[in-house]
Amino acid sequence: MDQRRVEHGRNTGPLSLYGEFTLTANRKVRCAVSLTEKDLIVQRLSSAPVGRNKVVLSLKDCIGCRAYLGDDTADPAAYLTIFFYPLKRRWMSSGVSRQRAEQCFRLTGLQDPRANLEEAERWARAVRERSARQQYLRDGVMMSALSRPSRMMLLVNPQSGKGQALTLYNNHIQRMLNEAGVTHTLVITERQNHARELVKEADLSQWDALVIMSGDGLLYEVINGLLDRPDWEEAIRTPLGILPGGSGNALAASIHHYSG
Repeated sequence: MDQRRVEHGRNTGPLSLYGEFTLTANRKVRCAVSLTEKDLIVQRLSSAPVGRNKVVLSLKDCIGCRAYLGDDTADPAAYLTIFFYPLKRRWMSSGVSRQRAEQCFRLTGLQDPRANLEEAERWARAVRERSARQQYLRDGVMMSALSRPSRMMLLVNPQSGKGQALTLYNNHIQRMLNEAGVTHTLVITERQNHARELVKEADLSQWDALVIMSGDGLLYEVINGLLDRPDWEEAIRTPLGILPGGSGNALAASIHHYSG
C-alpha cells in the first residue's frame, strides 16, 4: 500500500508531500518520494548505501509534469511523470548545459484506477505550484505572477543554421514545449518576407506569443510585419521570443548576456 502523508520535519521541510511508489521502467524498484517547497527527493528503498540511491532535483529546473492512466485497461495504476532540465557539465568539456532528466512513477495504492489518478493529479498540481514559486526573474518578479503563454505561434526558418533549425525543433524543442504544457502551432517559412506577410495579416487574438526559431533575420521580419499592421500600436505589444537556430545567433546571445 502506498504511503501518502504530509510531514512537518527538520529533514523534509515544512509541508512536504510524501509517497512510496514504484518506478515505471522497473516495477520491482520501490522509491520513497518527498516533495518539499524547493526539491523533489527520490530515495530508492533498498539495502544499498544511501548516497548512491538518493536523487535530489531542484524545482527551479522543473518545466512540467503530467498524470495519466496507462493504455492497459486491466491495470489500475496511475502514472506520474515529471520533467526537469538541470544544468550539467558537458562531456569532455568545461562548460555546462541543460540536460533532460525525467522521473516516472507508478501509483498503485488503490484498486480503483480513478482514485489512483486523482492521487497522481494531486502530486502533479503540487509539483506545478511549487516549481512555479521557484521561478524568479532577476528583478524579483515571480514567474508565476506573469501570464504564461498557452497558445504560441512558432516560426521556423528551415534554412537557418545550415539547415539544422528544423532538426533542432523536431529533436528537442517540440518535446520540451509539450512537456511544459505549451500549446503551439508550427509555421515553416518558405521564402523571404513570408513571416512578415503572415504576421501582418494574422489574427493575433489567437496567440499569446510569437516565437521565432532562426537567426536574427526572421525576427526582424516578424517585427516589421507587426509594424505594418493598421493596429500596429497594439500588435507590437505581442510577446516575442527567440530560439537560437542560426549560425551566429548574436541577438539571442546578447539577450541572454544582458538579462543575466
